[in-house]
Amino acid sequence: MSAPEIRGLQKSFTRDEYTSPEIFASELETIFSKHWCYVGRADKLSHIGDRMVCNVGSESILIVRNRESQLRAYFNVCQHRGSQLCDESGSGYGAAITCPYHSWSYSLEGKLVGAIHHEKESFDRECISLKQVRVDEWQGGLFVCLNNDEVPLLNWLENMYSKPLNLDKFGMAGLKSVRTTVDEAQANWKVLVENYSECLHCSVVHPEFCDLVPVFATGRTIDKDRGDWGANLADGVNSISFKQNQGITLIPGMDDKSLFGAYVYPNMLIDVSPDSVAVTTYIPRSPTHTTVITDYLFHADVATDPSVDLAPVIDFNDLVNHQDIEVSERVQRGAASSAFKQAYHTEMEKYAMQFVKQYRQDTQTH
Repeated sequence: MSAPEIRGLQKSFTRDEYTSPEIFASELETIFSKHWCYVGRADKLSHIGDRMVCNVGSESILIVRNRESQLRAYFNVCQHRGSQLCDESGSGYGAAITCPYHSWSYSLEGKLVGAIHHEKESFDRECISLKQVRVDEWQGGLFVCLNNDEVPLLNWLENMYSKPLNLDKFGMAGLKSVRTTVDEAQANWKVLVENYSECLHCSVVHPEFCDLVPVFATGRTIDKDRGDWGANLADGVNSISFKQNQGITLIPGMDDKSLFGAYVYPNMLIDVSPDSVAVTTYIPRSPTHTTVITDYLFHADVATDPSVDLAPVIDFNDLVNHQDIEVSERVQRGAASSAFKQAYHTEMEKYAMQFVKQYRQDTQTH
């Protein structure tokens, strides 16, 4: 029996959509395996042979920097007997991808170049190569797409309801990652996205944040008198931080009185403050488990300057992250109750509604 229609409210997700293993498995195929997904920062692949291992949908993907400094992405599986090739990201691996099982080696272009105990002519090596997938870069962020029929990355971003290309003016490609945090949230990925997409909870869950961004205390995410989807910082506030007036170099194109954010469907969050950018990715692990990875980016001048104390900025943002995770886990526990059937949104949760709309378009057309 479906939940009732309620005047003034719009239906969100059902109990099963938050908890069902079958629905979760379907999401990995109909959403994460079909669209461009954010996987990490390109500056972590700065040298030839550097590699990044990431999860996209139900697949493990290996991204490398080749000899021409180009990005290449492959399914992380050896074509000999199916062993996973790489376990970890990092540098110093050289120009070969070597399977840890039988030591078959592939070039950074995915070609088989070595098979121990076999003469070169013993089998046709030209017929064996790693299976390539699409990889692209936007503003220093790496995106992977398993679907060859999906539009190019920039077209995908251009058509996004949250208008992430509006953030191009901040030159995020030139920023440097200073710290990466990893949290394990015992919550469905959609719970986390809905939470990010509204601020009705902010006055209760994030009082410290509301002190810095007054509009958040009203339940809204942007100041209506602005035409750029931004929010104003409070008087005397020039940083989303435990400390003000530190003189940290501003992000290019940014002033010291504004805050911007965007959700990039399906798994990326971008928060731009005067002196830092927090880029977060959600990695769905199960219906009730999501890995939350956040990279904290700063102007190159301060990222490499040990005399600048960036901890107050990072720690404040990390506090907000943990507050969001805590309430999302509370929602997940409650949503498992037999008394819960259907979530709803009010008119003030329009960005969460847009997320649900996009989700329905993907899941109901497959």
